Amino acid sequence: METQIIKDMWKVDELIYSFRNVLCLDDNKELEDYSKEEILYEANYILETYFEYGHRNYFMLNGEYTKEEKATATKEVKQLKNFINKWGNK
Repeated sequence: METQIIKDMWKVDELIYSFRNVLCLDDNKELEDYSKEEILYEANYILETYFEYGHRNYFMLNGEYTKEEKATATKEVKQLKNFINKWGNK
């Protein structure tokens, strides 16, 4: 059963990508098998990569590549912050 936190994950591009294409496969789990704490941990980790010098996400956010990638990274940071703010306080 898809819970509200799972529904909200689908609105966060990098978070859903990380779970569907990496974590679920590596852990042999479904999205619904992860706890809120595990989901928030991953959301925070991904957000941190945008501010970690040397990470591709950092370079995207700081305009080291194309304007389109900077816009995408800016959108993804906003999505992650909104998700964390919503679910980190529940």
